[in-house]
Amino acid sequence: MPLFANIDFRIRPADGVDRVDLIGTDSEPYTRVYGSGFTDDRSIEALLRELDEHSFVGVMQAEWEDDDPTSVNIRVASAVRDHPEYLIAGVATTDPRREDGLDVLKHAHDFLGLKGWNFQPGFLKFSALDEQCQGIFEYCEANGHPVTIHTGINFSRTGPISFGHPSNIDALACRYPELKIVCNHGAWPWVTEMLAVLWKHPQVYADFGAIAPKRMVGPKGGWEPVAHWMNSMVSKQILLASDWPMMRYARLIGELPELGLSAPALENYRRSNAARFIDEVWGTNLVSRIESSLGETGGAL
Repeated sequence: MPLFANIDFRIRPADGVDRVDLIGTDSEPYTRVYGSGFTDDRSIEALLRELDEHSFVGVMQAEWEDDDPTSVNIRVASAVRDHPEYLIAGVATTDPRREDGLDVLKHAHDFLGLKGWNFQPGFLKFSALDEQCQGIFEYCEANGHPVTIHTGINFSRTGPISFGHPSNIDALACRYPELKIVCNHGAWPWVTEMLAVLWKHPQVYADFGAIAPKRMVGPKGGWEPVAHWMNSMVSKQILLASDWPMMRYARLIGELPELGLSAPALENYRRSNAARFIDEVWGTNLVSRIESSLGETGGAL
């Protein structure tokens, strides 16, 4: 594994495909928001080039909205297996509406080497509080598997954004107090509520995957409290994420200074928070590697 300055906690599945066609799918509206940067140049080779160029390692998550979740798990597991120097961990997925939903997840954990559960409530039109999810959450809590959940707005024309409200995360964290939960995308437009959930529950984390840092500053964007809280009470609960290819690394890194984070908060955000999280779940030694690199560079990233 190369020396890394950044850990991306949320990378979408990539394989040999250079371009995807989303016409007619529930994800088609995302092309209006993110343009061809989302659909083009998204092969595993392109990802590895970007990771190397910008000194990243990352976690690939089996983000899944339709078709067969097992096939997505296999893609992610294969990428992590074949490129461990850059893809340091993988998160599995399943469909909680299926009778064998838990078995699909267990297979990904026991035979594919993945951890956790990536869940997209808005795309599945299915609340995380539905009783059909209960067995999966109980299993994940009992076995140390984190759950990553889409929060806030989605651009599906058929998936209500109410499924991404932070109050659902608060209810889950109360019900499963030992379960690690990562709130993908930071729950905009309910940013203040999301921060309240983080402050209340130390086992809850957030990322801002697919959100440009420059959108998160200024008085009119709805993200106003974020940088203040990243510098203070939730500084150890925010994970850097691109949701690649939705956010490319050149832009993400180039805009990070606009957040105005303190040096310790920026170090936490760029890699240390994720390193602690990944070490605890996957049994890696990222924290010790970071401490060693900081010692060699005099504390500079």
